[in-house]
Amino acid sequence: MGQAPAAPLGRDFSPSVLWHFGVEVPFASAGDPPREADVVVVGAGYAGVRAATGLAARGKQVVVLEADDLGTGASTRNGGMVIPELKAGPRALARRYGPLGRELVDSVFSAFNLVENLIAENNIDCDYHRFGGLLLAHHRSQVAHLQEEVIEWRDDLGEEAQFLSRSELSTEIGSDKYFGGLLVSRTGGLQPAKYHAALVDLALKAGAQIFDRKRVTSIAQDPRGGYQVKAGSTVIRADEVFLATNAYADAIAPELAKRVLPMGSFIIATEVLDPELAASCIPNGRMVYDTKNFLFYWRISPDGRMVFGGRTSLATTTVAEAQDVLYQKLLSVHPQLVSTNLEYAWGGNVAITFDRLPHCGRTPIPGGGSVAFATGCNGTGVALATWFGDQAASWLSGEIAPPPFSQLPFPKVPLVSLRNWYLPVVGQYFHWRDQIGR
Repeated sequence: MGQAPAAPLGRDFSPSVLWHFGVEVPFASAGDPPREADVVVVGAGYAGVRAATGLAARGKQVVVLEADDLGTGASTRNGGMVIPELKAGPRALARRYGPLGRELVDSVFSAFNLVENLIAENNIDCDYHRFGGLLLAHHRSQVAHLQEEVIEWRDDLGEEAQFLSRSELSTEIGSDKYFGGLLVSRTGGLQPAKYHAALVDLALKAGAQIFDRKRVTSIAQDPRGGYQVKAGSTVIRADEVFLATNAYADAIAPELAKRVLPMGSFIIATEVLDPELAASCIPNGRMVYDTKNFLFYWRISPDGRMVFGGRTSLATTTVAEAQDVLYQKLLSVHPQLVSTNLEYAWGGNVAITFDRLPHCGRTPIPGGGSVAFATGCNGTGVALATWFGDQAASWLSGEIAPPPFSQLPFPKVPLVSLRNWYLPVVGQYFHWRDQIGR
């Protein structure tokens, strides 16, 4: 990543997560974890706490172990976009997987509906609104693809969708950088830390026990049956284990770690904008993202800031480096923000899979046996991770088969141990593809 000019920082600039401010996460369970549980859930993000809620509601004794503080992982660091999306459309998935392809698509729409229903039924205050989504063609070559996607959304899925030509984009985006757009209605935005805090609260009220700062260091089969889950000096015997670590798969499940690539994604947030200036950028408040491999995504926050995110490089990157690059990219899209300061910048890992699809099922653990997992939302995990948690509760209770993503082959990331060496080279390749519109 090249050296970018320093971004202008506001007087109150903080290299921290905008969404964390003013949000009270429920206290983790007090004391030490019990020595026995029906299910241990590893990870207290959306998937983990939703699985815990469903299992506890079914009468299971559930213990959730979170490696860090509650509310500091990817579930509160994302852009807050609720999108029913896979990285391939329904026709491409049908060609590749037959009838299973449609099941995968139906699953992401079920995930979107689940989030809306959860928020409505539980009166969750997380600034949710169905704003609609705008996917922008960054190159002329992407226009035909978006026109095909409109047909798929309308004819195959029965969803509201509209193609906007370059001349029509001014009604939706205050930028002349793009060549066309796909406008869909079934996309929402929320404040992700508020949403996560509410899900934690629901899990605790259902009877789950959630412990933070309990990093799981090993999972092994128990001679009496079930598993031994070790976190520091604590050992819990459990009948079942659910891994909800997403981008943070590690040595406790090495076969899973070989299939998940942690990829840094960064976000900046400006000072609060004058309402007219905000409207000049995104007149109708859409959730906006583009077609690049190194995509950008942006929106107006509930308190009126421009929030702009993306992957700036596949090389190791600091927040300070990323904020300068992202600010320059923001100005290339919205030059009307040239006099606007940054007030927040942050980053974290998302879970990327080699086939760019989510996966779930069971994964081997050292010493024999296997445990349940769900992972690989590839940057669109607000809805999918929530849904995976609900599905895991049903499938681990024996009520349903594992979700259709369990039927997919789960390829390894090539030469994963050498990734720090080859990823910068791969990154340059994808930058080149973006430049030529591939």
